Amino acid sequence: MRVKGPAGFVSSGSLIFMYEKIREYLEWKGTYAHRASINYKIWLNRFVEQCGDKAIEDYSSTDVVKYHRWLESHYGSYCIQYAMIIIKNFFQFYKLKNVGCLSPSLIRTPRIQAKSHRAITEREYARITEAIPVNEFLPLRDSIMIRLLWDTGVRVSELCDLNISQIDEHKSSAIISTKKNGKKRIIVWSEETHKLLMKYMHIRLELEKQTGASSLFVGWGKGRGWTMRLTPRTVERRVKHYSNWVGIKERITPHSFRHGWAHHRRDQNAPLAFIQRGLGHSNPISTFVYEQYDDKEFVKNAQHYMKSA
Repeated sequence: MRVKGPAGFVSSGSLIFMYEKIREYLEWKGTYAHRASINYKIWLNRFVEQCGDKAIEDYSSTDVVKYHRWLESHYGSYCIQYAMIIIKNFFQFYKLKNVGCLSPSLIRTPRIQAKSHRAITEREYARITEAIPVNEFLPLRDSIMIRLLWDTGVRVSELCDLNISQIDEHKSSAIISTKKNGKKRIIVWSEETHKLLMKYMHIRLELEKQTGASSLFVGWGKGRGWTMRLTPRTVERRVKHYSNWVGIKERITPHSFRHGWAHHRRDQNAPLAFIQRGLGHSNPISTFVYEQYDDKEFVKNAQHYMKSA
């Protein structure tokens, strides 16, 4: 008998046939993408819940179709694509181990239009930072997170991965690991941000004695006390809170700051190689995406060029 867990998926402990297969795959996945392996477990359990717990050799293209139809009735296009990629990768792993299972080539991932992240403007950034009080710990933390996103162009996951040990009071910079390729790169922030960061660090180091957390950014949960590290989802919520607070009607996400960093450097005539290094891209083609003009920027610049003609 299988027992349903939270959100309608099967607890791994209740699986008979697939428990070891999922465990083995997730252990391998966790060697290079720990956070991803946590999400993979959820979606693999959902696949088993919908298609049945059976030997891996017994799954067929019929199960893939059944699972895809179920996803369509419960989730949006991005979740469907993500869920199908996970199943494809799972079977690809065992195919490479010469297990006689479903061919991953029979698992097609739906094509969807890439997400469009609007770049936050310098004025919008100023409105947000000017509205955040910095005389209390949590708002001060939020102000620094938003300033670092704007100053450095880091991914939100890279921001959350920052540790106290990476901060030097004599340097307004830090060495981080690029999330996509693992390469080291330097990020640099402004003097104003550094002053606030040092104010924050004074409190944060005192708090470390209570929590033992190594992360730069921690949170507070009602009834749960201090968290060990902020998650990207929490940062996203804080960005949304402040952008709504100052009346920005268009959607702003942490990734909007990454695009904003690239657009700001582009408008300052920074070389492509500089922007590429700042974003941590291995391929300059990836950097071009971050430099693209949206409609408003295009109209503004088109009018400028016509006046200059």
